[in-house]
Amino acid sequence: MVNQLSEKEENMAVPGFQKTMIPILMALQEKGGKASIEELDEEAIKIMELPKEVTQALHKGSNSKSEISYRMAWARSYLKKYGLIENESRGIWSFAEKFDGNIDAIDADEVVRSVRDKNGTYEEAMQTFTKPESALAFENMVVFLLLDLAGREGKSAFHVVFDQGYEGFDMVFPEGLEEVKEEIRCVIKFINPEKQSVSVVCGEMALKFNECSQDARYLLVVNTAVPKDVRGKFGSNVMVWDKGDLEERADPEASYAQYFINPKQAFIEDIIVSDNACGQNSKERDWYIKQIKDAFTKEDLVLCLGAGVSKDGGIPLWEVLIKKLHIYMLNQLTKGTELNIEEQKMVRELALNNKMGSPLMQMRYIKAAFQDEDYYRLVHAALYEQGVNTDTELLNAIARISTPQRQYCGVKNIISYNFDDLLERKLEQKDIRYHVISCDDDRQMADKLNIYHVHGYLPSEHEKRTKNPNLIFSEEDYHRVYRDSYSWSNLVQLSALRENTCLFIGSSLTDPNLRRLLDASSRKGEEARHFAFLKRGEIKNEIENNTGDKNVKRKAGKGVLEIYQKIDDNIRTAYYRELGLNIIWIDKYEEIPDILNDLSG
Repeated sequence: MVNQLSEKEENMAVPGFQKTMIPILMALQEKGGKASIEELDEEAIKIMELPKEVTQALHKGSNSKSEISYRMAWARSYLKKYGLIENESRGIWSFAEKFDGNIDAIDADEVVRSVRDKNGTYEEAMQTFTKPESALAFENMVVFLLLDLAGREGKSAFHVVFDQGYEGFDMVFPEGLEEVKEEIRCVIKFINPEKQSVSVVCGEMALKFNECSQDARYLLVVNTAVPKDVRGKFGSNVMVWDKGDLEERADPEASYAQYFINPKQAFIEDIIVSDNACGQNSKERDWYIKQIKDAFTKEDLVLCLGAGVSKDGGIPLWEVLIKKLHIYMLNQLTKGTELNIEEQKMVRELALNNKMGSPLMQMRYIKAAFQDEDYYRLVHAALYEQGVNTDTELLNAIARISTPQRQYCGVKNIISYNFDDLLERKLEQKDIRYHVISCDDDRQMADKLNIYHVHGYLPSEHEKRTKNPNLIFSEEDYHRVYRDSYSWSNLVQLSALRENTCLFIGSSLTDPNLRRLLDASSRKGEEARHFAFLKRGEIKNEIENNTGDKNVKRKAGKGVLEIYQKIDDNIRTAYYRELGLNIIWIDKYEEIPDILNDLSG
């Protein structure tokens, strides 16, 4: 008869995993230096002379695996990390080349200490991650472990990826797990111990589960220890597993077990082999677009427009605009000097290549050289003097979805981070009634499409310009807005982020104040509900732009760049999700108009 030992009996009778290390090495030597797991276990048990009642005691939560085989599996993992043995194929073990065969010289405690010192404890290793990395690494480990656990029981399981039927859950086990025979829906929750209380988070999750069907079974998996009294907050239909519960159920021979020993390396390896790291899952993308369309249908969609919206219309992007202003400034300041044509050209080239500090610092430097009116006239010239084109695919698409249909308009409001009036001119061409709000004194109008220029407004026609365009462009401007949490522009953005669904178009999302507002508006435990289009950048190009090194691909190697690209894409996606943003990755900007046109189709 096969029994499970009580915890007291188990601790007294079954050797700890480190005490099985030397017998495992001896067993492998006895088998001629190569053996299967079954052969190793059988021989090691003989060497340890363990009684039958110990060898047949099942591992907790398992119907087939013995506790001693589980502990020996962990021992093999440590011996492998130490460099004494290797598994050249799954289930087959042999001595590593570096091992000289002197088993008497091996100290099992030193093996454990060395591996742990090298990798640190699980908690220490997780602290080397950023918050998004930690959450991703934990979810990866849990998904792999639970899929493996279900597979060992001969049961089906699947990872929920944007499946509307299981919204809010991460995994589903249609045939249950372990002693539960009915469907189980699982939530994987990463808790940041520095900022979140286990008790508070579990209390919130208990309330959420109470709102779900009480006839269903649920599993909550968290990364930190959950005390008994906290587990008591959950109903009898909810199982709670923490890291200790996961370790008890883990297969030390499986690849995901690496997360318990060296989570950083395991995380990087998973990203490298992931097919979804470089290309967004089509199901994920379709799900995001469907949610945007739902918000549009409910008249709940707020468009947040960045500089990329006006780029094809001839308006220079931010950094180009600053360089142009720098040149204009130097032209003004060098008037009347005795510089010849060649020297004037050299001054312009110096301005073009000047990299003093950040763009915000450069604007402060430029703004300080002029009176307000001259400064606004200079910015106006830099924006419009080359001529503009309002007939772009993107502006046409934005105008189309902003067009009222039988007193209905899916776009609730527009927030623009741009100074220019290209969108307004396009709306006029389409006979769409709009109202510009660019300062605290302006009031919204119920019968028009309100466009909030939260960084100021400088229209092309001077007669439409307000006395003070309130441009937020220089370092001091940003400091002013950052300090004033109750400024009208901050309140407008916060209101939209808290009450509506926002879609960011043409924005690089690098504005520190915007990221601060996104962080402030996100509700604890709430799923990311805003969206942004971002073009998938190439790390090679970014390195070239930042270092000027055109040979970066040759130096780093294609493989290294591809690996780093995958890691960067995954981390950026997770980072923005932490801020409440779901990223729709695009390869070409031309994809955006087609997606927008489909909203009203």
